[in-house]
Amino acid sequence: MESGSAFYSLIEKSQNILLVTSPKPSLDQLTAAFATNHFLSKLNKKSAVLFNQPIPAQINFLAPPTKTLKDLTGSRDFLLLFNTKHNRIINIQSEEKEDQFIVKITPEKGAIDPRDFSFVPANFNYDLVIILGAPNLDALGKTYHQNTDLFFEVPKINLDNHANNENFGQVNLVNMTAASICEICTELFLEKKNLMDKPIAQALLTGIIAETESFQKSTTTPHTMLAAAGLMKLKADQPEIIRYLYKTKSLSFLKLWGRVMAHLEFDSTLKFAWSVISNEDFIQSKSSHQDIPFVLEEIQKNFSHGQIFGIFFNNSAGNPKGLFSFSNPQVIEEIAILNETAVTDGRLKIDFKAKDLVAAEKDFLHQLKGL
Repeated sequence: MESGSAFYSLIEKSQNILLVTSPKPSLDQLTAAFATNHFLSKLNKKSAVLFNQPIPAQINFLAPPTKTLKDLTGSRDFLLLFNTKHNRIINIQSEEKEDQFIVKITPEKGAIDPRDFSFVPANFNYDLVIILGAPNLDALGKTYHQNTDLFFEVPKINLDNHANNENFGQVNLVNMTAASICEICTELFLEKKNLMDKPIAQALLTGIIAETESFQKSTTTPHTMLAAAGLMKLKADQPEIIRYLYKTKSLSFLKLWGRVMAHLEFDSTLKFAWSVISNEDFIQSKSSHQDIPFVLEEIQKNFSHGQIFGIFFNNSAGNPKGLFSFSNPQVIEEIAILNETAVTDGRLKIDFKAKDLVAAEKDFLHQLKGL
Protein backbone atom coordinates (compact mmCIF):
# COMPACT_ATOMS: atom_id res chain seq x y z
CA MET A 1 0.00 0.00 0.00
CA GLU A 2 1.25 3.48 -0.85
CA SER A 3 2.04 5.88 1.96
CA GLY A 4 -0.36 8.37 3.47
CA SER A 5 1.83 11.21 2.20
CA ALA A 6 0.69 10.52 -1.39
CA PHE A 7 -2.93 10.66 -0.19
CA TYR A 8 -2.46 13.99 1.59
CA SER A 9 -0.46 15.44 -1.30
CA LEU A 10 -3.41 14.95 -3.68
CA ILE A 11 -5.89 16.19 -1.08
CA GLU A 12 -3.85 19.35 -0.56
CA LYS A 13 -4.01 20.17 -4.29
CA SER A 14 -7.79 19.69 -4.43
CA GLN A 15 -10.78 21.77 -3.40
CA ASN A 16 -13.88 19.90 -4.62
CA ILE A 17 -13.76 16.17 -4.03
CA LEU A 18 -16.19 13.47 -5.15
CA LEU A 19 -16.58 10.31 -3.03
CA VAL A 20 -17.83 7.24 -4.91
CA THR A 21 -18.71 3.69 -3.80
CA SER A 22 -19.90 0.66 -5.74
CA PRO A 23 -23.58 0.76 -6.86
CA LYS A 24 -24.71 -1.43 -3.95
CA PRO A 25 -22.26 -0.43 -1.23
CA SER A 26 -21.57 -2.39 1.93
CA LEU A 27 -21.95 -0.71 5.31
CA ASP A 28 -18.15 -0.55 5.38
CA GLN A 29 -18.03 1.42 2.12
CA LEU A 30 -20.83 3.77 3.21
CA THR A 31 -19.44 4.53 6.65
CA ALA A 32 -15.96 5.05 5.15
CA ALA A 33 -17.50 7.57 2.74
CA PHE A 34 -19.33 9.31 5.61
CA ALA A 35 -16.16 9.52 7.69
CA THR A 36 -14.05 10.73 4.75
CA ASN A 37 -16.60 13.44 3.96
CA HIS A 38 -16.41 14.78 7.54
CA PHE A 39 -12.63 14.44 7.66
CA LEU A 40 -12.25 16.45 4.43
CA SER A 41 -14.39 19.19 5.96
CA LYS A 42 -11.84 19.41 8.76
CA LEU A 43 -9.22 20.02 6.07
CA ASN A 44 -11.41 22.84 4.66
CA LYS A 45 -12.18 20.82 1.54
CA LYS A 46 -15.59 20.56 -0.09
CA SER A 47 -16.77 17.04 -0.80
CA ALA A 48 -19.91 15.16 -1.81
CA VAL A 49 -20.88 11.51 -1.50
CA LEU A 50 -22.49 10.00 -4.60
CA PHE A 51 -25.24 7.76 -3.21
CA ASN A 52 -28.74 7.39 -4.69
CA GLN A 53 -30.30 4.92 -2.26
CA PRO A 54 -31.90 5.32 1.18
CA ILE A 55 -29.40 5.31 4.03
CA PRO A 56 -29.80 1.92 5.75
CA ALA A 57 -31.69 2.17 9.05
CA GLN A 58 -28.77 0.44 10.80
CA ILE A 59 -26.56 3.51 10.35
CA ASN A 60 -29.15 6.26 10.69
CA PHE A 61 -27.59 7.14 14.04
CA LEU A 62 -24.39 8.36 12.34
CA ALA A 63 -23.84 11.98 11.33
CA PRO A 64 -24.90 12.12 7.65
CA PRO A 65 -22.55 13.49 4.98
CA THR A 66 -22.49 17.26 4.53
CA LYS A 67 -23.56 16.72 0.91
CA THR A 68 -24.93 13.76 -1.06
CA LEU A 69 -25.63 13.44 -4.79
CA LYS A 70 -28.09 11.17 -6.57
CA ASP A 71 -26.24 11.46 -9.87
CA LEU A 72 -23.49 13.45 -11.60
CA THR A 73 -25.77 15.69 -13.66
CA GLY A 74 -24.07 19.03 -14.33
CA SER A 75 -20.61 17.89 -13.30
CA ARG A 76 -19.07 19.76 -16.23
CA ASP A 77 -19.91 22.96 -18.13
CA PHE A 78 -19.12 23.81 -21.75
CA LEU A 79 -17.86 27.21 -22.85
CA LEU A 80 -18.71 29.19 -25.99
CA LEU A 81 -15.77 31.51 -26.62
CA PHE A 82 -15.86 34.53 -28.94
CA ASN A 83 -12.86 36.59 -29.97
CA THR A 84 -13.96 40.22 -29.38
CA LYS A 85 -10.71 41.85 -30.47
CA HIS A 86 -12.29 43.21 -33.68
CA ASN A 87 -16.01 42.83 -33.03
CA ARG A 88 -17.66 43.06 -29.61
CA ILE A 89 -20.78 41.18 -28.58
CA ILE A 90 -23.51 43.64 -27.58
CA ASN A 91 -26.42 41.30 -26.84
CA ILE A 92 -27.10 37.62 -26.08
CA GLN A 93 -30.52 35.96 -25.97
CA SER A 94 -31.58 32.37 -25.60
CA GLU A 95 -34.74 30.36 -26.12
CA GLU A 96 -35.66 26.72 -25.82
CA LYS A 97 -37.68 24.80 -28.37
CA GLU A 98 -38.46 21.14 -28.71
CA ASP A 99 -35.11 19.30 -28.86
CA GLN A 100 -33.27 22.62 -29.30
CA PHE A 101 -31.66 25.30 -27.15
CA ILE A 102 -31.03 28.39 -29.29
CA VAL A 103 -28.53 31.13 -28.44
CA LYS A 104 -28.86 34.42 -30.37
CA ILE A 105 -25.71 36.56 -30.42
CA THR A 106 -25.69 40.13 -31.71
CA PRO A 107 -22.31 41.61 -32.77
CA GLU A 108 -21.47 45.29 -32.68
CA LYS A 109 -20.43 45.32 -36.36
CA GLY A 110 -22.00 43.54 -39.31
CA ALA A 111 -21.90 39.76 -39.47
CA ILE A 112 -20.07 37.35 -37.20
CA ASP A 113 -17.03 35.54 -38.55
CA PRO A 114 -17.42 31.84 -37.57
CA ARG A 115 -13.62 31.70 -37.15
CA ASP A 116 -13.99 33.92 -34.09
CA PHE A 117 -15.93 31.22 -32.24
CA SER A 118 -14.71 28.19 -30.33
CA PHE A 119 -16.61 25.68 -28.25
CA VAL A 120 -14.63 24.01 -25.47
CA PRO A 121 -15.39 21.94 -22.36
CA ALA A 122 -14.74 23.65 -19.04
CA ASN A 123 -12.99 21.99 -16.14
CA PHE A 124 -15.00 19.43 -14.19
CA ASN A 125 -16.68 20.62 -11.00
CA TYR A 126 -14.54 18.08 -9.14
CA ASP A 127 -10.75 18.07 -9.07
CA LEU A 128 -10.34 14.75 -7.26
CA VAL A 129 -12.32 11.49 -7.06
CA ILE A 130 -11.95 9.12 -4.11
CA ILE A 131 -13.27 5.64 -4.90
CA LEU A 132 -14.02 3.31 -1.98
CA GLY A 133 -14.31 -0.45 -2.34
CA ALA A 134 -14.36 -0.90 -6.13
CA PRO A 135 -11.89 -3.36 -7.72
CA ASN A 136 -11.92 -1.41 -11.01
CA LEU A 137 -13.77 1.42 -12.72
CA ASP A 138 -16.21 -0.92 -14.46
CA ALA A 139 -17.45 -1.99 -11.02
CA LEU A 140 -18.92 1.51 -10.59
CA GLY A 141 -21.53 0.67 -13.23
CA LYS A 142 -23.52 3.58 -14.68
CA THR A 143 -21.60 6.11 -12.62
CA TYR A 144 -18.48 5.27 -14.62
CA HIS A 145 -19.98 4.40 -18.01
CA GLN A 146 -21.98 7.64 -18.19
CA ASN A 147 -19.04 9.80 -17.00
CA THR A 148 -15.93 8.21 -18.49
CA ASP A 149 -14.27 11.58 -19.20
CA LEU A 150 -14.48 12.52 -15.53
CA PHE A 151 -12.80 9.31 -14.41
CA PHE A 152 -10.04 9.57 -17.02
CA GLU A 153 -9.28 13.28 -16.67
CA VAL A 154 -9.63 13.83 -12.91
CA PRO A 155 -7.06 12.33 -10.49
CA LYS A 156 -8.28 9.32 -8.53
CA ILE A 157 -7.54 7.89 -5.09
CA ASN A 158 -8.37 4.19 -4.92
CA LEU A 159 -9.17 2.84 -1.41
CA ASP A 160 -9.78 -0.89 -1.09
CA ASN A 161 -8.87 -4.04 0.83
CA HIS A 162 -9.52 -6.75 -1.77
CA ALA A 163 -6.96 -8.82 -3.67
CA ASN A 164 -8.68 -8.34 -7.05
CA ASN A 165 -8.20 -4.56 -7.02
CA GLU A 166 -6.56 -3.39 -10.26
CA ASN A 167 -4.71 -0.37 -8.79
CA PHE A 168 -6.43 2.03 -11.19
CA GLY A 169 -5.84 5.24 -9.25
CA GLN A 170 -3.10 7.85 -9.25
CA VAL A 171 -2.83 6.92 -5.58
CA ASN A 172 -3.69 3.33 -4.63
CA LEU A 173 -4.28 2.67 -0.95
CA VAL A 174 -5.01 -1.03 -1.30
CA ASN A 175 -4.27 -3.10 1.79
CA MET A 176 -5.31 -6.74 1.45
CA THR A 177 -4.47 -7.45 5.09
CA ALA A 178 -6.93 -4.83 6.35
CA ALA A 179 -10.25 -6.25 7.50
CA SER A 180 -12.19 -3.27 6.12
CA ILE A 181 -11.92 -0.02 4.21
CA CYS A 182 -12.68 1.80 7.46
CA GLU A 183 -9.56 0.25 8.95
CA ILE A 184 -7.49 1.72 6.10
CA CYS A 185 -9.15 5.11 6.62
CA THR A 186 -8.48 4.93 10.36
CA GLU A 187 -4.76 4.46 9.76
CA LEU A 188 -4.76 7.36 7.29
CA PHE A 189 -6.77 9.80 9.38
CA LEU A 190 -4.86 9.11 12.59
CA GLU A 191 -1.86 10.70 10.91
CA LYS A 192 -3.75 13.93 11.59
CA LYS A 193 -5.22 12.87 14.92
CA ASN A 194 -5.89 16.46 15.95
CA LEU A 195 -8.60 16.64 13.26
CA MET A 196 -10.40 13.50 14.40
CA ASP A 197 -13.66 13.96 16.29
CA LYS A 198 -16.39 11.65 17.59
CA PRO A 199 -18.58 11.63 14.41
CA ILE A 200 -15.58 10.57 12.29
CA ALA A 201 -14.45 7.97 14.83
CA GLN A 202 -18.02 6.67 15.25
CA ALA A 203 -18.48 6.17 11.51
CA LEU A 204 -15.13 4.38 11.15
CA LEU A 205 -15.72 2.06 14.10
CA THR A 206 -19.20 1.26 12.77
CA GLY A 207 -17.69 0.17 9.45
CA ILE A 208 -15.04 -1.97 11.15
CA ILE A 209 -17.60 -3.68 13.40
CA ALA A 210 -20.04 -4.25 10.52
CA GLU A 211 -17.41 -5.68 8.18
CA THR A 212 -15.84 -7.96 10.80
CA GLU A 213 -19.21 -8.97 12.28
CA SER A 214 -18.15 -7.51 15.62
CA PHE A 215 -14.56 -8.85 15.31
CA GLN A 216 -15.75 -12.44 14.76
CA LYS A 217 -14.62 -12.94 11.14
CA SER A 218 -11.29 -14.58 10.37
CA THR A 219 -10.14 -11.40 8.58
CA THR A 220 -9.89 -9.64 11.96
CA THR A 221 -6.23 -9.05 12.86
CA PRO A 222 -4.39 -7.50 15.83
CA HIS A 223 -4.07 -4.35 13.71
CA THR A 224 -7.88 -4.29 13.37
CA MET A 225 -8.24 -4.44 17.14
CA LEU A 226 -5.67 -1.66 17.63
CA ALA A 227 -7.46 0.53 15.07
CA ALA A 228 -10.76 -0.02 16.91
CA ALA A 229 -9.13 0.75 20.26
CA GLY A 230 -7.71 3.99 18.85
CA LEU A 231 -11.18 5.02 17.68
CA MET A 232 -12.71 4.24 21.07
CA LYS A 233 -10.13 6.53 22.68
CA LEU A 234 -11.59 9.22 20.43
CA LYS A 235 -15.02 8.60 22.03
CA ALA A 236 -16.41 6.20 19.43
CA ASP A 237 -19.26 4.48 21.29
CA GLN A 238 -19.04 0.72 20.70
CA PRO A 239 -22.16 -0.22 22.73
CA GLU A 240 -24.26 2.26 20.73
CA ILE A 241 -22.90 0.85 17.45
CA ILE A 242 -23.66 -2.71 18.52
CA ARG A 243 -27.15 -1.69 19.60
CA TYR A 244 -27.96 -0.26 16.15
CA LEU A 245 -26.17 -2.83 14.02
CA TYR A 246 -27.24 -5.95 15.86
CA LYS A 247 -30.26 -4.91 17.85
CA THR A 248 -32.17 -8.02 18.80
CA LYS A 249 -35.45 -8.10 17.00
CA SER A 250 -38.40 -8.24 19.38
CA LEU A 251 -40.76 -11.19 19.41
CA SER A 252 -43.53 -8.90 18.12
CA PHE A 253 -41.38 -7.88 15.15
CA LEU A 254 -40.53 -11.50 14.34
CA LYS A 255 -44.22 -12.40 14.46
CA LEU A 256 -45.05 -9.49 12.15
CA TRP A 257 -42.25 -10.50 9.79
CA GLY A 258 -43.67 -14.02 9.63
CA ARG A 259 -47.04 -12.61 8.60
CA VAL A 260 -45.42 -10.33 6.02
CA MET A 261 -43.59 -13.29 4.50
CA ALA A 262 -46.86 -15.22 4.29
CA HIS A 263 -48.37 -12.41 2.17
CA LEU A 264 -45.25 -11.62 0.17
CA GLU A 265 -45.61 -11.13 -3.60
CA PHE A 266 -43.01 -10.64 -6.32
CA ASP A 267 -43.58 -9.43 -9.88
CA SER A 268 -40.54 -10.54 -11.89
CA THR A 269 -41.36 -8.21 -14.78
CA LEU A 270 -41.61 -5.09 -12.64
CA LYS A 271 -39.01 -6.47 -10.18
CA PHE A 272 -41.41 -5.38 -7.46
CA ALA A 273 -41.50 -7.18 -4.09
CA TRP A 274 -44.31 -6.23 -1.72
CA SER A 275 -46.60 -7.35 1.06
CA VAL A 276 -49.87 -6.23 2.63
CA ILE A 277 -50.11 -5.80 6.41
CA SER A 278 -53.68 -5.89 7.73
CA ASN A 279 -54.86 -4.48 11.04
CA GLU A 280 -55.28 -8.07 12.18
CA ASP A 281 -51.57 -8.67 11.49
CA PHE A 282 -50.63 -5.81 13.82
CA ILE A 283 -53.03 -7.02 16.51
CA GLN A 284 -51.98 -10.67 16.40
CA SER A 285 -48.25 -9.87 16.36
CA LYS A 286 -48.60 -7.09 18.97
CA SER A 287 -46.52 -4.87 16.69
CA SER A 288 -47.00 -1.27 15.56
CA HIS A 289 -46.70 1.01 12.55
CA GLN A 290 -43.22 1.97 13.80
CA ASP A 291 -42.02 -1.46 12.67
CA ILE A 292 -42.98 -0.86 9.02
CA PRO A 293 -39.68 0.83 7.88
CA PHE A 294 -37.72 -2.09 9.34
CA VAL A 295 -40.02 -4.62 7.66
CA LEU A 296 -39.45 -2.82 4.36
CA GLU A 297 -35.70 -3.03 4.91
CA GLU A 298 -35.95 -6.78 5.56
CA ILE A 299 -37.83 -7.25 2.27
CA GLN A 300 -35.08 -5.33 0.49
CA LYS A 301 -32.39 -7.54 2.05
CA ASN A 302 -34.20 -10.73 1.05
CA PHE A 303 -34.85 -9.68 -2.56
CA SER A 304 -31.48 -8.46 -3.80
CA HIS A 305 -32.67 -8.94 -7.41
CA GLY A 306 -35.66 -6.64 -6.83
CA GLN A 307 -35.71 -2.94 -7.70
CA ILE A 308 -38.97 -1.76 -6.09
CA PHE A 309 -40.06 -2.71 -2.57
CA GLY A 310 -43.28 -1.87 -0.78
CA ILE A 311 -45.62 -2.34 2.18
CA PHE A 312 -49.36 -1.63 1.98
CA PHE A 313 -51.15 -0.95 5.28
CA ASN A 314 -54.01 1.02 6.85
CA ASN A 315 -53.34 4.01 9.06
CA SER A 316 -55.05 4.46 12.43
CA ALA A 317 -58.08 6.00 10.68
CA GLY A 318 -58.41 2.94 8.42
CA ASN A 319 -57.23 4.68 5.25
CA PRO A 320 -54.89 2.74 2.89
CA LYS A 321 -51.27 3.86 2.82
CA GLY A 322 -48.00 2.56 1.39
CA LEU A 323 -44.29 2.84 2.12
CA PHE A 324 -41.97 2.19 -0.83
CA SER A 325 -38.29 2.08 -1.68
CA PHE A 326 -36.85 2.22 -5.21
CA SER A 327 -33.43 1.38 -6.65
CA ASN A 328 -34.05 3.71 -9.61
CA PRO A 329 -34.23 7.41 -8.56
CA GLN A 330 -36.02 8.37 -11.78
CA VAL A 331 -38.87 5.94 -11.11
CA ILE A 332 -39.35 7.11 -7.53
CA GLU A 333 -39.61 10.73 -8.72
CA GLU A 334 -42.20 9.78 -11.37
CA ILE A 335 -44.30 7.85 -8.85
CA ALA A 336 -44.03 10.75 -6.38
CA ILE A 337 -45.42 13.15 -9.00
CA LEU A 338 -48.27 10.78 -9.88
CA ASN A 339 -49.28 10.57 -6.20
CA GLU A 340 -48.64 14.24 -5.38
CA THR A 341 -46.18 13.40 -2.63
CA ALA A 342 -42.48 13.86 -1.94
CA VAL A 343 -39.50 11.56 -1.47
CA THR A 344 -38.26 11.52 2.14
CA ASP A 345 -34.98 9.83 3.12
CA GLY A 346 -35.02 7.91 -0.16
CA ARG A 347 -38.47 6.45 0.52
CA LEU A 348 -41.96 7.27 -0.68
CA LYS A 349 -44.99 7.36 1.59
CA ILE A 350 -48.29 7.39 -0.30
CA ASP A 351 -51.80 8.17 0.98
CA PHE A 352 -53.99 6.23 -1.43
CA LYS A 353 -57.40 7.50 -2.51
CA ALA A 354 -58.58 3.93 -3.00
CA LYS A 355 -61.34 2.56 -0.74
CA ASP A 356 -59.27 -0.31 0.68
CA LEU A 357 -55.88 -2.08 0.56
CA VAL A 358 -56.87 -4.38 -2.30
CA ALA A 359 -57.80 -1.40 -4.47
CA ALA A 360 -54.67 0.51 -3.40
CA GLU A 361 -52.50 -2.47 -4.36
CA LYS A 362 -54.22 -2.69 -7.75
CA ASP A 363 -53.88 1.07 -8.38
CA PHE A 364 -50.17 1.08 -7.55
CA LEU A 365 -49.42 -1.88 -9.82
CA HIS A 366 -51.29 -0.07 -12.60
CA GLN A 367 -49.08 3.00 -12.05
CA LEU A 368 -45.90 0.93 -12.27
CA LYS A 369 -47.02 -0.81 -15.45
CA GLY A 370 -47.82 2.56 -17.01
CA LEU A 371 -44.29 3.94 -16.61
